[in-house]
Amino acid sequence: MKNTVTTVDVSRPFEFDELFFSLTDKSSKIQFANEVFIRISAYKTEEVNDQLHKIIRHPDMPRCVFKIFWDRLENNQAVAAYVKNLAKDGKYYWVMALAYPTKSGYLSIRLKPSSKLFDNIQSIYSEVLNYEKEKENELGKRKGMYEAEKLLLKHLSDKGFDNYEEFMWEALKLEMSEREAKIDKEKTLSKLTKSGVPDHRIELQNSLSFLFEKLEGLTQLHDILMNHSTYMLELAGSILLLSLNAQVGSAKLDNKDASLSVIAEKMGEQTRMGEKELQHIQYVVKDLNIILKRLNFEIISSKLKVEMANDFFVESINNDFIGFNKQTLSPKEVNEVLFESYMPDLETIIQSIDELPKHFGTLKTQVENIKKFLQVLRFIHTTGKIEIAKMEKRAKTFATTFEELITEIDSAQKMLNELSNAIYNNESTIDFYSKGQKDMTTIKEKLTA
Repeated sequence: MKNTVTTVDVSRPFEFDELFFSLTDKSSKIQFANEVFIRISAYKTEEVNDQLHKIIRHPDMPRCVFKIFWDRLENNQAVAAYVKNLAKDGKYYWVMALAYPTKSGYLSIRLKPSSKLFDNIQSIYSEVLNYEKEKENELGKRKGMYEAEKLLLKHLSDKGFDNYEEFMWEALKLEMSEREAKIDKEKTLSKLTKSGVPDHRIELQNSLSFLFEKLEGLTQLHDILMNHSTYMLELAGSILLLSLNAQVGSAKLDNKDASLSVIAEKMGEQTRMGEKELQHIQYVVKDLNIILKRLNFEIISSKLKVEMANDFFVESINNDFIGFNKQTLSPKEVNEVLFESYMPDLETIIQSIDELPKHFGTLKTQVENIKKFLQVLRFIHTTGKIEIAKMEKRAKTFATTFEELITEIDSAQKMLNELSNAIYNNESTIDFYSKGQKDMTTIKEKLTA
């Protein structure tokens, strides 16, 4: 079906508590769309069934966004994006779309966006679209799209995102947080209970909501770790260089200044040991960040899938959608696909939470080891200053080296204090997640029984 809809600059309304989804085959032909999708798109069920998903593509959308979308899906990766859609009546509706590969095609879930980031992205899309059209006329459609993608990524980089993946999960988290603040969760849960949704599915939705609420603490810890990770490696290099300078300088001293040579040697020994500790903590931080990033993704992703699955369970039980029998997939098949979409996520969440205490404990130990290393260096600095004072002019180079050393020590101490505070502030969060893991394991066993 060729889309010949004339656009109208009017939005189609829908509510924050309304999630909608579509299932497509591998060629992107719609095999099922829920009632909310059909209502908001203004099409009849039979008009969208077995049609390419681009039937709702709005001309205001840069093509490069869909390139990113499909690049990830075809690599078997989930993808999220702000998308402006086109209804049959020419009106538009903005969504935050999250899509996943399934066994037979793709699942795409949408929610209503409202964050400040969403406000920013609309102007970015407008600029990127104009640039894309300009480059398409100049270089051809494919090359023009590639150039537009570069501009889009530059805009995201300017806003502090290293890549598209980092942007999309932050955007999705913000939109989910905004949605949580706007909907009546008690009313939603009451509706699920009254409609006969199994208790363990409601328990799972509750459990994921609690984990989601605590994500901010893990996100802050992740950000602090990332900010300090590079610094740790730079610190190791700086102190090692100062140590080498001290040892080179000590080789030029007279025998009567042997005490300073001993201090320089001790400084070198401690620095080499400290360098190993600083490098080790980098590996610990890297491993912990991988777990935190994975948890962030899986909790957000599975929360959205579970809510959508429970909403559709209610829809199919009530059987009040006349479009059920006009689509390729039956409600029973759709319920199975939605259920299968989130079960692997639960296992990943359980495993990731299980790894948290171990890595967290290792990080605490490493921080304490580095604190001890800095205390030894501070002692060496104090001893060195006393010896330098006895040498007067002969120790000018040493004096400079030792002043630089104390500057590095003070800077490192400040960094470690921030890290220690972050660890202390998140100990209760780690405990909370450990309890959540036990609850989720129990729920998972009920779901698979």
